[in-house]
Amino acid sequence: MTKPITKEELWNQIKAKFYQEIGPVSFDTYIEPLIPITLTESSIILEVPADESTDIIDNWNKSYAMSFVQYAMEIAEGFIKPELRVADILPKTMPLTSENLTFTRESDLNENFTFDKFVVGTGNENAYAIARAVAEDPGRVYNPYLIYGGVGLGKTHLMQAIGNAYSKTTPSARIKYATAEDFLNDFTESLRAGEGATAAFKKEYRTVDLLLIDDIQFWSGKEKVQEEFFNTFNVLTKTGKQIIMTSDKLPTEIVDLQSRLTSRFEAGISMDIQKPDLPTRVAILKNLAETDGLTIPNDVLELIADKIDSNIRTLEGTFHRFEAMLRFRNKPATKETAQQILGDLNINQGFKITVERIQQVVADYYMQTIDDLKSTSRKKDLVTARHVAMYLTRTLTNESLPDIGRSFGGRDHSSVLHATNKITEKAESDARTKEMLDALTDEIKNGK
Repeated sequence: MTKPITKEELWNQIKAKFYQEIGPVSFDTYIEPLIPITLTESSIILEVPADESTDIIDNWNKSYAMSFVQYAMEIAEGFIKPELRVADILPKTMPLTSENLTFTRESDLNENFTFDKFVVGTGNENAYAIARAVAEDPGRVYNPYLIYGGVGLGKTHLMQAIGNAYSKTTPSARIKYATAEDFLNDFTESLRAGEGATAAFKKEYRTVDLLLIDDIQFWSGKEKVQEEFFNTFNVLTKTGKQIIMTSDKLPTEIVDLQSRLTSRFEAGISMDIQKPDLPTRVAILKNLAETDGLTIPNDVLELIADKIDSNIRTLEGTFHRFEAMLRFRNKPATKETAQQILGDLNINQGFKITVERIQQVVADYYMQTIDDLKSTSRKKDLVTARHVAMYLTRTLTNESLPDIGRSFGGRDHSSVLHATNKITEKAESDARTKEMLDALTDEIKNGK
């Protein structure tokens, strides 16, 4: 996904599109009974009623999966694969207790998220190297391990690759993957379930060998769940168990995240994943084509890779749209077909967002120069312009804090963090600042 959205919001919008496409009878039979359970960067788990599962799953595979992917691309601006799971059967009248409390499944790993299928490039090679080291000796090196970066860059893939690798070398290991939202929901349900359920929750999460938690920024401002994870974290690390997490930013940048949590995270190692460069994007597309048994000329792959430089999810989503046209619309694998898809997605419109473009637009707005933004001058207007440019670079690109600092005259990451926090606070309290930032963003993206 490249657009923040909850599983309920995504599913409700997709349901509306299905209703318009297939009509009320098919909708009530094959769409309405499904319940969204978990949403990650690349997939959504939909629960299917057990007594209708065979018919629904067969029809989804034949008729609805591809439509879902296309709808998800329009709504969430990224490739999301639907995965159907048959519901566990429990009597509907059974009260919620510690005995029938159901948690997120213990080892909910995507078997496709392996090291072999992870394309390594300049933007992720360090994170990949650490991940391989963790998989070989979990709990002893780099514990905890936090992978951070923008949406759709492969954080979940790399994290789950560790779990999949370790499960093969140590089949008896208990490995648990959960999103931060899953952890919160399980914790909340355990509190609701009454006596004994909290103990069951603790046993579920504190007796694993490898705990994988996705998107910890979701806990921002949620004090009780942070407290629970703090205790879980301490139990696991004291017993030599490995914790791996992902986030869209460094823990110190997450608003209202307890300082004692961030200090625990800093005891391990944090590694960022950046946007893939052009050769890496081409390699990703080649890998997708080979996996799906397609032969696509290099010039076509290079065209798509050159236009899609935001993140891997968008790149994969565009490729799957391209593949759909090849397979289902009998289109040839040519540059013309690729151009048509890119045009449909509005990929060819707008400007390429780079640090240099952001610097130029902000410098022009404040009647400064790019050299001024990089200078050591502390003039008030110039400092404001510099802070705005750093803020926009942080929000509009996937550049890391150190890289942004280097682009602004060799400043350190703490200076960039201070600048972005200051502008964020001002935008939240001052409507004019918010309007100014929106106008600059529009200028950077669209030239207007």
